[in-house]
Amino acid sequence: MRFTHVYVEERAEEYPLTQKILEKLNGADVIKIRHYKDVFDRKRQNAPLQKEHQALIIAVRDGSRIFKGAPVCQSMGQKNFYYASSMMNCPFDCEYCYLKGMYPSSNMVVFVNLEDYRKDVEEKLKEGPVYVCASYDTDLLALNGLTGHADFWRDMARTHDDLLVELRTKAAVDVTDNISNVIYAFTLSPEEVVERYERHTASVDARISAASRAVENGAKVRLCFDPVIRIPEWKDAYKKLIDDAASGIGFDRLTDVSVGTFRISADYLTKMRKAYPDSEIAWYPYFIKDGIAQYEPGLDKDMQEYVCGLIGEYTGREKIFTWN
Repeated sequence: MRFTHVYVEERAEEYPLTQKILEKLNGADVIKIRHYKDVFDRKRQNAPLQKEHQALIIAVRDGSRIFKGAPVCQSMGQKNFYYASSMMNCPFDCEYCYLKGMYPSSNMVVFVNLEDYRKDVEEKLKEGPVYVCASYDTDLLALNGLTGHADFWRDMARTHDDLLVELRTKAAVDVTDNISNVIYAFTLSPEEVVERYERHTASVDARISAASRAVENGAKVRLCFDPVIRIPEWKDAYKKLIDDAASGIGFDRLTDVSVGTFRISADYLTKMRKAYPDSEIAWYPYFIKDGIAQYEPGLDKDMQEYVCGLIGEYTGREKIFTWN
């Protein structure tokens, strides 16, 4: 990915990572700013248009950097479950993404004060073993060549045995390491969903191949069938997807599998509908329960049970985690 415009916070200029990123984006227009929120949080932005011409913002993050996992996120059975936000927004453009309702901007923010993240994690580790999902608000693996953030989290895992890191992706990245406490989570969707709703992501076949290579290299691999989207003939589509994944990878070699139907904060959904008035995903008549928009209870349960049943034909149920 090449960003033609880069905004740089004044206090981020002297960070070595800032200089490395700018060297890789040689030729981009660099605009100095006081604070990233002056650009990222400004009013009356056109998020869909920004996605077509995404800018990069390089900044320093103060305050909270490591957050408790939200109820709609899966803890995968881990007790001290957190997610990190070392980058904001994603290079991909998935129509169903909750980030469209979470942020007012489609531009990307890269935080360069990674040593502060290290200190935050080490503080959490004083409480006991910690599980950190580092790629919930972005795709660190897809952008690692530019930012090195995935490498940072891998290095954190190498030096902290009681830290478990998940790196989730929709890219067909080559995983060459096999760090015992790093899980590579490949999100898989039927090709119909990829083509219709997951713009700029790798094809499902490419993701399956990448996951298979990662397993062959000894890495811990998780497959994420999340979110499961209601499309025409969704049963046939997900059966083909799971059969293809099992054939290409071998579910007995997986660390585990994640399944979750589409769900989003009702507040985020309201913002998505305002920003994306033509979105099929946003304007589906969802059922609201406890502030979460999701498919109507009967359909939601049927979809989750059906997908879990398909996966259960290839691996034990103890390896399958669901969000509710």
